[in-house]
Amino acid sequence: MRVLDRQPYSYVLLARDGEWILTFLLGGPVERDVSVRLTPAEVTAIEDGESSATDLVETVRADLSAYDDRRIRPTVWPGKTDDE
Repeated sequence: MRVLDRQPYSYVLLARDGEWILTFLLGGPVERDVSVRLTPAEVTAIEDGESSATDLVETVRADLSAYDDRRIRPTVWPGKTDDE
């Protein structure tokens, strides 16, 4: 697992087994964390500088249910789910 980008106390963008995963904190009455698999189009947009992890966090937060089929449970954090 490789950390591609991170913003402390907000999100981490990871590469694992050929897929990119965005894990972020979701605030509200109860703070929780969410991991979402990125699509090839989202990966390309980040690589090309057309989008950022911060942009994607805001998009997912706006309509979390639209990303339910791409959510990873339990969430993925570096050091929590691997031996690195």
